[in-house]
Amino acid sequence: MASLAGSIPLAAGLGLRLAAPADEPFLLQLFRESRPWLAWAEGGRDFVHALYEQQYRTLRAGLEAHYPEHLDFVIERTGQAVGRLIVDLGYADWRLSELQVLAAARGRGIGSDVVRSLQAAAGSRRLPITLATPMLGATGKGVYERLGFRVTAVRPPHYEMAWHPPGLPGPGAAAAPGGARMPLLHAADRTD
Repeated sequence: MASLAGSIPLAAGLGLRLAAPADEPFLLQLFRESRPWLAWAEGGRDFVHALYEQQYRTLRAGLEAHYPEHLDFVIERTGQAVGRLIVDLGYADWRLSELQVLAAARGRGIGSDVVRSLQAAAGSRRLPITLATPMLGATGKGVYERLGFRVTAVRPPHYEMAWHPPGLPGPGAAAAPGGARMPLLHAADRTD
C-alpha cells in the first residue's frame, strides 16, 4: 500500500482515505444500513435514532479498546464515498474488523476489490488476513470463501476466517494467526 497521506489507490478505480470527523454522518449511515434490526425497537423515531447513535458510540469505544492501532478508512470510487474499511495492520496478521459498502453501491464488486487489494498488499509481506463474519442472516462467509478465506474456528454467532498468502502455512498449522482472540466486530455481511 502507499503512504497514509492522501488517498491510497486500489484496484478498479477504488481508493482509501483515512476517515475524518466530517465523515461521521456518512459512517453513521453505513452503520444504520448494516444493522437494520435496531430499527425494530419499540419507540418513536427519536428513540430509534438515539439507539443507533448509542450503539455506534459503543462500537467505536470497543474498537478503540480491542484494536487500538486500527486504521479507519473511507472507501471511495471516483472520489465518491461508497464504504468503510477498518483494519488492524498487525505484525502477525492483518485483522479486517469492518467492511461495509453502501446499499446503493452493492453488487458492483467493491468489497471484493478492496479485499483483493488487501490480499495483494498482505501477500507481499507474507501476512495472513483474519476476520469474523456472522453465521446467520449474512452472505459474508460465501463471499470470503470465494476470495480464498477458510473457516478457522466456529464461535457462535461468528465464523472466524483466515486467508493465507501462497506458501504460508494456513489453517490446520500449529497455531492460527491471531491466536484465540475473540472478535469484537465483524466484517460486514455484504462485501460486493
